[in-house]
Amino acid sequence: MNASIEFLTLYGPALVFATVLLEQAGLPIPCTPWLIASGALARLGQGTVAVPIALATVAASLGHTMWYLAGRRWGSGVLRVICKVSLEPEVCVQRTENIFTRHGERALIVAPFIPGLTTLAPPLAGMSGMRLRRFLTLDTTGDLLWATTFVGLGWIAGEPFFRALEVVLRYAGSTVAALAAGLALYLGYKLLQRLRFRTELRMARLSPGELKQLLDDGAALVVVDLRHLREVEESGSTLPGALHISPHELDRRHGEIARGREVVLFCS
Repeated sequence: MNASIEFLTLYGPALVFATVLLEQAGLPIPCTPWLIASGALARLGQGTVAVPIALATVAASLGHTMWYLAGRRWGSGVLRVICKVSLEPEVCVQRTENIFTRHGERALIVAPFIPGLTTLAPPLAGMSGMRLRRFLTLDTTGDLLWATTFVGLGWIAGEPFFRALEVVLRYAGSTVAALAAGLALYLGYKLLQRLRFRTELRMARLSPGELKQLLDDGAALVVVDLRHLREVEESGSTLPGALHISPHELDRRHGEIARGREVVLFCS
């Protein structure tokens, strides 16, 4: 236990800043254990809670501002790049846009607590035209609450945190094996879901050429544009005669879709 405390006393602040910056910038590097450890260390009189909270807040804000500026410059293409590493890239962009549309600017305050959204919310804010000063205010508020929460949990835990850490390290081999097996099962399940989704999508998909042919032939179709409004505004166009309904409006506006006709949906 003394070795862990000594290590964190020497390198804790640097590890907090580096891991938070990398994780909030989108890399799969866990940073919350270092925040909790810093809080527990402060409870033992080794430093204060203010330092890790300040470092984590600044690092998270830097990472988020980078994505905000990217979203402002390159639009929805940034979201697609981020979502390519997701296990569910087909729904990643739309799900995130739904959350941001439903909660508006407040999504930035809760985003640091939600894996995935913490990286996707900033570029969405940039795409929406939010002013930089407004973004920094909301984002920094969320980052500060997030950092305070996890450092505070560590402070509450105190010495028992290090005792638990010592037990984990002692049985690290079996623990890692169990975690790896659980992770493998989860990844297998998600990949199976994705394969099934893509198979069903291929069976029900029309190519642009096939849709054009049907429209030219006068087929009784209803074409529904499910893209978010900002995507429609970015592209500046939609299919002739298409009914535009954003995903979050479906529950309210589904009655506008004509019954008794084939429905063709298209999105991002």
